[in-house]
Amino acid sequence: MPFRKSLSLDTFVIAIWISALDIGLIAPSLTVIAADLGFPVRGVIWVIALHLAVFVLALPLMELAASKAGKREWLFLSLFLFASGSFVAGSANTWLALIAGRVIQAVGAGGVVPVLSMEIRRITKIGQYWIRSAATMGLTGVVIAVPFLSSTVTEFFGWRWLFWLSVGAALAVFLWGFRFSLGGTLRTPPYHTEGLIYFAGILLSAMIAISQLDPAKGWAAWIDPAFLPFAILTMGLPVPMLMVERQSKRPLFHPGWFTDLRLLNLFFVVTLAGCTWVAVVLVPGWMVAVGNQPAGTGGVYLSIVAATAWLSIPLARWASEHWGCPGVLTAGFFATAASYFTLALVEERAVLAPVLAVLGFGLGLTLTSPVHRLLFEIVPFKQMRNGLMVLAMFRAAGGALGLIAIGLFFYESTVFSDWAVTSTGLPELWKRGYQMGMLTAAGAAVIGFILSLTLPLPKQENKASEAD
Repeated sequence: MPFRKSLSLDTFVIAIWISALDIGLIAPSLTVIAADLGFPVRGVIWVIALHLAVFVLALPLMELAASKAGKREWLFLSLFLFASGSFVAGSANTWLALIAGRVIQAVGAGGVVPVLSMEIRRITKIGQYWIRSAATMGLTGVVIAVPFLSSTVTEFFGWRWLFWLSVGAALAVFLWGFRFSLGGTLRTPPYHTEGLIYFAGILLSAMIAISQLDPAKGWAAWIDPAFLPFAILTMGLPVPMLMVERQSKRPLFHPGWFTDLRLLNLFFVVTLAGCTWVAVVLVPGWMVAVGNQPAGTGGVYLSIVAATAWLSIPLARWASEHWGCPGVLTAGFFATAASYFTLALVEERAVLAPVLAVLGFGLGLTLTSPVHRLLFEIVPFKQMRNGLMVLAMFRAAGGALGLIAIGLFFYESTVFSDWAVTSTGLPELWKRGYQMGMLTAAGAAVIGFILSLTLPLPKQENKASEAD
């Protein structure tokens, strides 16, 4: 097999795993946090959206910084930042303090990924088969169990303990880090970060612009002073970004990528996949509303989605061999769209339980589809690592922007001072927001389904030429 086909994807996979872990930990308690602190739901959604955006933007920056420092020292510094951010978020009583804690937490998590992925790769390469299998099962089990544990902790101890327990998790990794083989430094990434700064400006400006839209103003919302400046920034910053990248000797975003319709289509499909993926944060709250359960107890439903997403991995591998990446994405988007439509329009908990399993399969297919194979067939060998990083950034950008857009449906749902955290179900306006959010996610999945059909099929490898 050519080397480019076996390029390591460990950092890419670990980044997705950490993002899924964070969503599983925080999503079941979003309504509890909103009610306890008196935040509007569209404001508390930033707790996940901004963390996701900062995390993926911090990855290349922290990888570059880690290449200039000792690996063990960099791991411990990143864990310190993560623990500090967790403590600040858990102790917050204002929106700004909570968001500040989440930003610090995301930066620390971004610094952990390069070192952690390298160590996991080392263990799985030198270890026996049962060690590799145990590591895989352990990581999977954590993602499945965390949403249920999150609901349990919130119900008995309060949502703040979700963040304070994260400090303990950082301490455990710190102690485990002494067993790592962490001599030397990481390899210097093959890109400069000037373009990343512009991409960060584009993404954050777009998030702020969307959040400032007031649906009650109708068309006038598009020229509202709170929206228009950030929208102009979002539309204008790509020009200097491409100019800087064109002059750079080691660009992160190669300018030629944005003139290739195949790559543009792939980036857009991955962005839509990110949007449909993070919309799963609506599942716990909506199932609580349908079942008239106490707030914050819907984590078990997210665990069902996570478990079936993991079970879809063998199916994704089989489908990728027979249908290629476009086939896997098409099936995943179809299942995801059907699931979100059903969740939004049907309010029978017995009916929705199997729908959650279908949703897990759909999300699993879109997340594990081998989009990197299409990328490797389009971009030159030297640009592959950059391409994987950019794919991750577009996926996260789609997730962050999707969450902020979903928050618009909670615009009228400012604060319910008469709704206690111990109440069952959800206020009617919140329920309406959840329904519209899932319908939006379903619409994004439909668009993704259509665009996936236009992706190029993977080229068949010429085995004879390889043998030569």
